[in-house]
Amino acid sequence: MSEALQTRQPCDDCGSSDALAIYHDHTFCFSCQKTTKTDGIDDERPVTPKGPSDLLRGSYTGLGKRQLTEETCRFWSYIMADKNGTKVQAAQYLLDDRTVVAQKLRFPDKSFPWVGNRKAFKGLYGQWLWRNGGKQIVITEGELDALSVSQAQNNKWPVVSLVDGSGSAEKGIKEALDWLSTFEKIILFFDNDEPGREAVNAVKSLLPPGKCWITWAPEGFKDASDLLQAGKSAKIIDCIWGAKQYRPEGIVSGQSVLDRLKNRLTVLALPYPADWERMNWRTGGGIRFGELDVWTSGTGMGKTTIIKALQHHYFHTTPYNQALIHLEEPLEDTGDDLIAYHVGKRFQIDNPEFKDTPEYAAAAEHLFLATDEKGNARLQLYDAFGALEDGSLYSVIRYQAIACGVRIFWLDHLSILVSDMDQDGDERKKIDSIMHNLKLLTVELDIYIGLISHLRKPPGQGKSFEQGAVPSLDDLRGSGGIKQLSNGVFAISRNQQDENPAAANTSTVTVLKCRKTGRTGTADFLRFEDDTGRVVIGVDPATLELNDFEDETPKDY
Repeated sequence: MSEALQTRQPCDDCGSSDALAIYHDHTFCFSCQKTTKTDGIDDERPVTPKGPSDLLRGSYTGLGKRQLTEETCRFWSYIMADKNGTKVQAAQYLLDDRTVVAQKLRFPDKSFPWVGNRKAFKGLYGQWLWRNGGKQIVITEGELDALSVSQAQNNKWPVVSLVDGSGSAEKGIKEALDWLSTFEKIILFFDNDEPGREAVNAVKSLLPPGKCWITWAPEGFKDASDLLQAGKSAKIIDCIWGAKQYRPEGIVSGQSVLDRLKNRLTVLALPYPADWERMNWRTGGGIRFGELDVWTSGTGMGKTTIIKALQHHYFHTTPYNQALIHLEEPLEDTGDDLIAYHVGKRFQIDNPEFKDTPEYAAAAEHLFLATDEKGNARLQLYDAFGALEDGSLYSVIRYQAIACGVRIFWLDHLSILVSDMDQDGDERKKIDSIMHNLKLLTVELDIYIGLISHLRKPPGQGKSFEQGAVPSLDDLRGSGGIKQLSNGVFAISRNQQDENPAAANTSTVTVLKCRKTGRTGTADFLRFEDDTGRVVIGVDPATLELNDFEDETPKDY
């Protein structure tokens, strides 16, 4: 039996609405099984559609320029007609009962007026040709693309098109969604241009999960019709078979996972000082690029001093540039504190004349004139005491990372930053936004950010943080975003009022969170040396005797 020219036609003998198939020289009804001989079909016989009175009469003929055969045009009820003396193409729109309800005309000037009852048609062009369900269906952007794909598949496999191009994608897909959902695979084969890509983005999430596949014409071709005109029917089939399954952004599986793992650069940890043994163990070796850590404590616990100790440490043990953004103090204080730490003398307190000595000048040059191989400063300070304009922080970080080679950032502290950023006065929203953006920057720029944050006032009449209470994650001031988005959270606690000076000057570092290792708990005990201003490894203050380090006087720092 030859291939059918038209299918799902009404049978006059048994009354079936869609069981009759029309062949070149006969008809056959799959319901009553009757075969009726015909005299053959005249290619130029006028086609008179049943439907609204303004529908055009036309004839089936091949479209030479488009490389579409008469057989394909007949299968799709695509006719040539006359409209006020102008030869036009007419894509006929049929209902399931094979009634033509509308025609979309294609004029030589590429205008596309409608005749008939356009509103009576719902769904996608060609939908009436195919039964419900099947392995796959292709959706193109235009009628001629649908005919091209159909012809490349010998008019055997389901293909439909949008009714009014890319702009009608969402409406058409929604109208046909129940029917499309009966297919196992739905392939979007829209035009390879900006409107086509926008249309795909608009509808890909409308389709049932796991069923949407996307393909494009190869470079140099816009759509399936272009390929057919170039004699590349096989390329149309290649496009269909090469369609990629749509997955929401961020979902990676299979070979892509293996490739990512294979190509991933080893994330090196930059160790804390060697005698911070517990801290290095609990954190898996130190700080890492791509991570955001939070340091917290009560007021006057020594957060800033410990951070400056780390700045000094990483200056001398790594080649990486650091940005020091201390919003709680003038730039000059930050500079002098680092020089004092370097020389081991607290000259700011009892010896201001030290600033006139060669030792001070040498230390200042050593720290602040040091550059990397590209001439960028190793230590870069930011002059923003007490203020930072809304949004400028992120620009500053991005600039310093890209233009100045900074890999390690220290930001002190979150509370001042929040007070300067206008988010309708909602502190939680501000903090969530800041934490989210800082975390994104660590990944985007492959940098480390150490952030200082304050604690909320503890409830009740219990021991305060300034009396040595160890904070928990829930004590972080402001928002759950701090503990959720950070990689590590480290708390500093000490009893400032301890009668033993050595104990009063010894801080306990507690790891409240470490996403890398999960090793939480007490880390190291850090003792502040009053005479040198440096932080050294200490012992548990609970084990100290009253006369230990009796030369020291407790000071807040």
